[in-house]
Amino acid sequence: MNNALILLPIFFPFLSAILLLFSNFSEKIRNIFVGVTVFINLLLVIGITNYFGESSFHLLRVNEFLDIYFKVDKISILFSVLVSILWFFTSIYSMEYMKHEGKEKKFFIYFIITLGITLGIAFSGNLITLYFFYEFLTLATFPLVIHSGSKEALASGKKYLIYSFTGATFILFGMILLFSVTNNLNFIPGGILKGLDNYNSMYSISYILMFIGFGVKAALVPFHSWLPNAMVAPTPVSALLHAVAVVKSGVFSLIRITFYVFGTEAVKEVNGTKYLIVFVIISILMGSFLALHQENLKKRLAYSTISQLGYILLGILLLNKDSFIGGMMHLINHAVIKITLFFCVGAIMYTTHKTEINEIKGIGKQMPIIMWCFTISAISLIGIPPTNGFVSKWFLAQGGLTEGKAAFPAILLLSALLTAMYLLPVVTAAFFKKGDDKVVVLKKEAPKKMLIPIISITVITVILGLFPNPILAFVSKIAEELI
Repeated sequence: MNNALILLPIFFPFLSAILLLFSNFSEKIRNIFVGVTVFINLLLVIGITNYFGESSFHLLRVNEFLDIYFKVDKISILFSVLVSILWFFTSIYSMEYMKHEGKEKKFFIYFIITLGITLGIAFSGNLITLYFFYEFLTLATFPLVIHSGSKEALASGKKYLIYSFTGATFILFGMILLFSVTNNLNFIPGGILKGLDNYNSMYSISYILMFIGFGVKAALVPFHSWLPNAMVAPTPVSALLHAVAVVKSGVFSLIRITFYVFGTEAVKEVNGTKYLIVFVIISILMGSFLALHQENLKKRLAYSTISQLGYILLGILLLNKDSFIGGMMHLINHAVIKITLFFCVGAIMYTTHKTEINEIKGIGKQMPIIMWCFTISAISLIGIPPTNGFVSKWFLAQGGLTEGKAAFPAILLLSALLTAMYLLPVVTAAFFKKGDDKVVVLKKEAPKKMLIPIISITVITVILGLFPNPILAFVSKIAEELI
């Protein structure tokens, strides 16, 4: 029963959200409550994963299919710590940003609930448990997407639900097909099909159905259009959607089914990647090309996410150690980079009410800290050495060469060039173009509650680029277990 303590980081946020719902806190007390809740949960994640190590717990077991099962392993530790750290910084940022959005109490209730659900995905020990939390994630993030209540927000929320539930249907069919032939949906390093002699078409259909289903939240083209529309949400929500909460949960789930359910041997045998890899390459290039044509800052970053997620999916589908390491590193690196970029854009919107690229000319002189953090993050996303983005893309390129396909590194280089083409104009507009003298800036820099998270995560981004070895060593251990 001691292993039941691994449930604490999942259910503690739910209890805190219930308390917040029935409370009558002042703004200051509410902010302290939210900050302390998220920080305590971070400590719980770190403490429990260190104390218990790799452990498991069955919460409810009705039969082989309906088994609510939680498991702590290396990949869940990595994802849960990443989620918890970025959620803490987002909570601080949101305390200031949400002042002009209104309905803060409602926002923070769903904000905390979503944290618990995302950690439920991280600690799921089998596919059915992950599926339940995956669907709860859709329900919990929907109110955050439609937070403003505007006509545009409601339309975007409706689209988000349609896409998410359609993807969920694909996943469910794939799970049922797989269970009908294996009677097992547990996450096992190397997959439950490891060592199997005969692979029939059911395995191939099941894998493709689930990849497409989870690929919806991972913004796989052509199932991506919900993501740019969801930018109508408040910036903290946009940041979480793109960094860890939704799209990374989709990617994490794809890693689970590829390496912990099917396994590399089975995926290769059933040609599971033959057609899917085409969609991934289209996602990488199409996301970049679409980003080039966006004048709105948040939408440019949204289409950028579609492209960058393609990098991680490519790392999954190449099915070798280098590509896996590159994909996992980019899952981490993209999270810290993209959340910083969104925070910077949100700070500009909050302070100056400017949302378009042509409106921020000369803003680098007025908001130098924000724009320098944006610049560092942009360079990192492009992948210029010695940034963290370069580290993950280097391993992805090696993974492509390992498969004997020089086209993949070439595609990565082209995408990096396109990334520079859509991010550097924001930097040049801010620092090297003369602004409109009539532009009124309410404050020289963003408030401290917004600056502290931005600076902190930028520092983390730099450290991950200069000293990647500790994370690389941990990810390499995961790769050794799986491939």
